Amino acid sequence: MEEKQNISEGNNQEGEKNSNGFIQDLNDAIRKAPARARLRRIVRDQMMEKIGLKKRTDINAILGEIGCKFRSNIESHIKDYRLQKCDDVEWLLEPLSEISHPDNYVLDAYQISTHWESIYELYFHIKGATSIYVPFDNQLKEPCRIQNEGNTISFDHVDEEDLPKPKPFDKSMIIKEHIPPLASKAIPDIWEELTVPFTIVGIWQAILLNETRAMFPKGWHADYLRKTYVFSYDDMHEIIREHEKDYYDIDHNKLESYLIEDIMPSVKIYGEKAVASFYYWNDWYGFCRMIIPVEKYGASVKIGVYNHETLVEYDCGICY
Repeated sequence: MEEKQNISEGNNQEGEKNSNGFIQDLNDAIRKAPARARLRRIVRDQMMEKIGLKKRTDINAILGEIGCKFRSNIESHIKDYRLQKCDDVEWLLEPLSEISHPDNYVLDAYQISTHWESIYELYFHIKGATSIYVPFDNQLKEPCRIQNEGNTISFDHVDEEDLPKPKPFDKSMIIKEHIPPLASKAIPDIWEELTVPFTIVGIWQAILLNETRAMFPKGWHADYLRKTYVFSYDDMHEIIREHEKDYYDIDHNKLESYLIEDIMPSVKIYGEKAVASFYYWNDWYGFCRMIIPVEKYGASVKIGVYNHETLVEYDCGICY
């Protein structure tokens, strides 16, 4: 019995030694590798192969795969920087198997437009809806100026209480034209109608659906929202490759060091609250991590205020 125990202790010590040796080898290899992303990636893959981790199967890698499929699904519906014409956007939910809504509802999208930007938002209407939502009458008195048959409104130093109130929206209506931000306040939030399980995958799929406004085509100033998402290490490698020539504007060593970090999306649940995060590149901030609080909200979720952390600074210098 004593001999078996000694053997067991010896194995544990050997395993610990091997583990420490691997970490030391990895750190030494990374330090010695030239500061080029492709070489760092080769080093990482070689070291991961030694312990069978090259093909990751943990939950964060699974979330990354879901993100890749969702992004590819959106890209297949965009042509010439425009969203292809379609009756609705129910196709958005195809990769999001955990999310559902009432059978008689249809997920659709409308555009919010101003003189300086345009962006898509999601909404629900019932199947077979034909009545077109017109938020304002065509004739409005000053100080409001109305253009394009009621679809674009500009205000000159108007107090909020004096702003016109948009007409009520109900789900028997569809939105065919661009509407101003003021009118969007009348459109109900989609999360009240969605069923989202409070699980790691369910919460992550809700975050992806919420990111649609950033993934869809945008106009003018809204392009500041553009993100290059990191859903795989190939995504990170592509970000580094694209910015290799920005010699003086990026800390390349710091950026490339994230190739050996866990940069896959993650969700951590604490009772009826959760924290989701993902990494991305933005041309006006650099390499960032987004942190999002999420709460259970009946059969759905409530997504809180996004908090972004800049990890590697960069600014492309473009101003709209």
